[in-house]
Amino acid sequence: MISLRYHIVSLVAVFLALALGIVVGSTVLREGTVSVLRATSEQVRQNNESYREENLGLKQEQARLQDFAATVLPDLVRGRLKDRHVVLLDTDKVDRGVRDRVTQVLEAAGAEVDARVTFNAGRLALATAGDREALGRLLPGANAADAGALRTELVRRVAERLGAPKPLPSQDPDRKNDMLTSLNDGGFLADLKLAATVAGGSVPFPRPGSVVVVLGPTDGVALPPEAFLIPLADQVSLHVAGPVAGVEALAAGTTPGTTSWIRKLREDRLVIRRVSGIDDVDTAYGQLALVGALERGLRNLASGQYGFKPGNSGLLPEKVPAS
Repeated sequence: MISLRYHIVSLVAVFLALALGIVVGSTVLREGTVSVLRATSEQVRQNNESYREENLGLKQEQARLQDFAATVLPDLVRGRLKDRHVVLLDTDKVDRGVRDRVTQVLEAAGAEVDARVTFNAGRLALATAGDREALGRLLPGANAADAGALRTELVRRVAERLGAPKPLPSQDPDRKNDMLTSLNDGGFLADLKLAATVAGGSVPFPRPGSVVVVLGPTDGVALPPEAFLIPLADQVSLHVAGPVAGVEALAAGTTPGTTSWIRKLREDRLVIRRVSGIDDVDTAYGQLALVGALERGLRNLASGQYGFKPGNSGLLPEKVPAS
């Protein structure tokens, strides 16, 4: 018979063996795990270093391509808009750098920018009764209680004024009788920048056959595109004789809660029959597309949508046939 003492000793021996096995096993496992982790960490480090070098190389290549594009762009656009006159329409939410790039490429193409009409987006939101009443006084007969109706009437009258060239008045009381100068004096324009020839009031504004470029902001929160810019481009294209193009920067619509106004423009199939849309106009290919689209419009060729954003018809317009 097995004594109780022997039974107890046997149980203790089993537990000691189990404990020893656990200790030994965990040590072996721990050493194996550490070895695997070390190898994995080294592989990750090597991969990260490889990716860092690859990213650095891509950035350097991108910089070289940008320098190349900036160098050849003037040669690609030279003379394509020679002796044409341009009016820029925008809001005070447009980045100054975008304005400068658009102006530079138009001038490099031989065009003359006669004016930049910059609307005050905050006031045109018409969020206060004071702003609605003030705009209503400048638009006799409009419904001053309805912000949407006021903007619709404003867009119509601005487009009609741009379609009826005449000198801009520089003295009161004539300024209140001109749609553009009255808006400027009333604070609904953030800026009315005129070329010297136009500012003197000796030539009609806009010049007959002028090209119109509508610049959209990267932030459309204060004044959504469907509330102002799209109707403005639409109405202007109906009233002026020259081509109309809408443009925006690469980053437009990327801020949370905002949208690209060119993407919204492209959703209106009727408007884009008359208005070309160019996204990424702060890039060399976007600027080249703008010049090409305007050149096509001056030849009475179809408008187009250019760039990389949804709704585009290609990166660049087709080459204009030789005249």
